[in-house]
Amino acid sequence: MHYLSIDVGTTGCKCQLFSDTGEILAYSFDEYDFLRIDGEQYVDVDAALEKLKGMIASVTASHAVDSVCVSSLGEAFVLLDKQDNILFYPMLYTDPRGEDEAKEIARRIGEEKAFSITGVVPHSMYSLSKLLWIKNRYPDLFAKADKVMLVADYIGYKLSGKRVIDYALASRTGAFDVEKMIFSKEILDAFDIPTSLFSTPMRAGSIVGKIGKEWGMDAVLVLGSHDQVCTSIGAGALDAGDAVDGLGTVECITVVFDKKPNDLQMGKQGYPCVPYAVDGKYCTYMLNYSCGSTVNWLRKKIMHGYGGEEKDFFAYMEKGMKQAPTSLLVLPYFGGASTPFQDLGATGAILGLTTETDDYTLYKALLEGTAFEMRFNANVATMYGVNVKKAVATGGGANGEKWMQIKADIQNIPFKVLRSSEGGLCGCAMLQAVALGGAKDLYAARDIFVRYQKSYEPNPERRAAYEKSYQKYEKLYKTIKEIYL
Repeated sequence: MHYLSIDVGTTGCKCQLFSDTGEILAYSFDEYDFLRIDGEQYVDVDAALEKLKGMIASVTASHAVDSVCVSSLGEAFVLLDKQDNILFYPMLYTDPRGEDEAKEIARRIGEEKAFSITGVVPHSMYSLSKLLWIKNRYPDLFAKADKVMLVADYIGYKLSGKRVIDYALASRTGAFDVEKMIFSKEILDAFDIPTSLFSTPMRAGSIVGKIGKEWGMDAVLVLGSHDQVCTSIGAGALDAGDAVDGLGTVECITVVFDKKPNDLQMGKQGYPCVPYAVDGKYCTYMLNYSCGSTVNWLRKKIMHGYGGEEKDFFAYMEKGMKQAPTSLLVLPYFGGASTPFQDLGATGAILGLTTETDDYTLYKALLEGTAFEMRFNANVATMYGVNVKKAVATGGGANGEKWMQIKADIQNIPFKVLRSSEGGLCGCAMLQAVALGGAKDLYAARDIFVRYQKSYEPNPERRAAYEKSYQKYEKLYKTIKEIYL
C-alpha cells in the first residue's frame, strides 16, 4: 500500500508518498504568496489547491495511491456559502482582527469557564473571535454563511466532499469542548452561531470517505490533524512525557500528558489543552518567539553574513565553539515573550559581555539562552501535571549537533533527531497505516515509520555547570522588566 501525506502551511504545501514499509517514494514542495485583499493578508487556499493538484498528479503518474491524509496550520478558516463560494478567506492567526471580540467572549462566558470547556483562554488568534468579527462587521455576508472550515478540513472537503475535522484542529477554533469532543453549543449559542456551520468532529486517523475521481486515484481520505500534532506523531511522541521540539524561526515544544487540567492559570500563561491523537491523552504547546530568528539576527545584522572559509555560517561558528558553558547569560526575548509570560513588549538581553567576548562565544550563548527558556517553560508546566521526560528535535535547528548537546545538557533530558525534518508528513503516514490495517496501532506504526538519526544524552559535568546559570536565568525576566518599565 502507498500512503500520500499532505501538509498545507501559510505560504507553502508539501506532499510525501510512503510505502507500507516506511520508505519515502516521492517528495515535493511548492510555495505560494499571501493573498492580499484591501491591504490585508490571507492564506491563499485557491493557490494551495492548484499547487496540490499538480503535485498529486505528478505522484499518481508514477505510483498508485491507496490513501491520503492532510495536516495544516490551525486557527485560520475559510467561510463558504451554500454553493461553496468563498465569502471570506482565512485570516492569519497573528492578525489582530478579533481582539475586541475575544474580550467579549471572555466577558460573556468567563475565562475560567471558557478554558474549562475549550482548553484555551479567549484570544484574537482563535477562529471564534475572528468569526465574530466577521459577523459584527459584515452581517449580510455572515447571513449567507453555510460552512466554516479550517484549512485541513477544507482541503479534505475538496478531496472527498465530506466535512470532517479532527479534535485537535477543532480545538484551535476556541469553540470546541475538549472533554465531550463536540463543538460547544453553549458557547456558540451565546453568540447566535449555529453549530452546523462547523464540520463533523472525528478522531484523527478515521476513514472519512473515498477521494473524488477527478483527483485521478482510487484512494480513501484518512483524517489528519493540526500540523503540530501530526509532527509529534511522526516523531514518535505517543506517551505522557514525550515531547517534540520544533526548532525553526520560532521554537515550539509539544508535550503529551494524560490528564486534562482545569487550572485557569495554565491557559492565561498561554499553554492550551489540546486533545491528542491517542485516545485519553492531551498535549500542550510551549513557545519561544526567538529561536532561529535570533541566530539569523546575529548572522545578518551583527556579523553581516560573515562565515569565514567554512562551507556556511553555522560550520564556521561551531568550529570555534568551546565545550565549556559560556559565562554569558542571554534572555532570548528578541521578538517578545511567549509562554509563560505572554509579554509581546518584552525585550532581549545579553549579560556578561567583556572585550574578551568573541563571536563564537556570543553564538553559543544565544543557543544556551534558548535552551534555558525552554527548560523554564517545562518547569512552569509541571504545575499543571505536564512533565517533559524526553524530546525529539525537528526543524532546521535539529541539524546542529552542538546545539542539540547544549539542549540536552541544559534541559537535562535526552534528545533524538529524526532521519527527516518532515515529521508531520510521517505522522500522516502513520495515521493512514493504522486506518488501512497496515499497522495494528500507532505504536506499531512508529516501529515502521519513525527512524532516528542520532541521540544526545546530558553530560553530567556540563549539566552541573549549567545548573548555576539556570538559577540566575529564572530571575532574569523580572529583573530586566523592572529596568525597562
